[in-house]
Amino acid sequence: MKPTISKSVSTFKCTKSPVREIMDLANPQFFKKAGLDPAEVISFSGGWVNHEAPAQLREAYAGIIRDDKRFHFSGGYSPTIGMPECKSAIVNFEQHLFGADMKLAPENIAIGCNSTQLTFNLMHIMLSPGDKLLMLDPSYCNYPSQVTSLDGVKLLRFPVLDVASWRYVADEKIEAFAKFIRAEKPKFILLCAPDNPTSQIPSDAFVKAALAAAQEVGAFLVIDFAYKELVWGGKFPEYFSWGPTDNFVSIHSNSKWCRGLGRRLGWVEGPVEIIEALEAVQGSSILCPDSLHQMALVDYVKSAIASDSIKPYVRATAKLYEAAARRTVAATAEHLQLPCLEPQGGLYTVVRTGKESSAFTRRLLEKTGVIFVPGWGFGETLKNAVRLSYGPLVHHLDKIDAALQRVGKFLRKG
Repeated sequence: MKPTISKSVSTFKCTKSPVREIMDLANPQFFKKAGLDPAEVISFSGGWVNHEAPAQLREAYAGIIRDDKRFHFSGGYSPTIGMPECKSAIVNFEQHLFGADMKLAPENIAIGCNSTQLTFNLMHIMLSPGDKLLMLDPSYCNYPSQVTSLDGVKLLRFPVLDVASWRYVADEKIEAFAKFIRAEKPKFILLCAPDNPTSQIPSDAFVKAALAAAQEVGAFLVIDFAYKELVWGGKFPEYFSWGPTDNFVSIHSNSKWCRGLGRRLGWVEGPVEIIEALEAVQGSSILCPDSLHQMALVDYVKSAIASDSIKPYVRATAKLYEAAARRTVAATAEHLQLPCLEPQGGLYTVVRTGKESSAFTRRLLEKTGVIFVPGWGFGETLKNAVRLSYGPLVHHLDKIDAALQRVGKFLRKG
């Protein structure tokens, strides 16, 4: 008799996944079926950056590889939640760039393979059957998929996008959000700053109210800082410098800011109790994070802080994406004449199309060769909207105009 896989994984496999739909749309096999020339396809689907990694980071890898002893060492196991030197480098990085709370110490850091793995592990550590996880609507489409693996956990959504006016209205709902937390008593409140998919940054007032409510009901407020360094305007919110507390935990990554998408490391900043729990979980899952990537990050952070090059690099990188964001918003207004949000950081904007997003994006690709991401996976507020990522096109701004001009012609034909 053929054995069966677990019920939770069977359910997950059968659940419509926005991530899988995005991958399907970007698959060259789909292009061929639709009669499209892959060279002519322009994609706004990828949630990835396309700027150059720091030269000093590349040299850090090269230096390790050239050194026989260090390269040999990089092939050994790291401690389960990361090398002490890498944790110290992360503390220095956070303090240098963001003025991190001096209470942040190496013992408050657990390093993992990436932020996706760490988010998944935190959910398993913090949530039990019957608990609730609260997210904003819209929010990152992978979070709900991760929650489906947790038996008996209820997912709550709180809308912060006014669909009629197409405005991000989190600041208008601060009291309502805090009241919602007190009434529903979620165990895990998950925010993202800057947000995916809207590229909005929750204000200090919004986050402080959420934390106060979390403290009252005994909840964890967790912020995913995947795009923390890609912020424009010259000033970071105060909570970007917060260290961990009993109720506040943050998730970080090297994936976006230094283009480490394929050289992935993530880390959690949390109270010692959470760090110890992550050590236990990672010992049975990933065993340890990558040693070479940690060593290179240590060397890079040390040299870049010493040469005062890390801040200019981060500022220059953010300006690249700010320019791409402005070009995308302007081209959307000119060619599509549809409402979209003005990004404050990150890689995205969301556009209201007024059409069911899944069918719309497939038809759009077939007819124009332009890939948008269907909005339904990010929440109810985006079911008739799409997400555009300008991240991959940061050095190809002309393609932004060309693609949206194509889409505009298609929309005008009806």
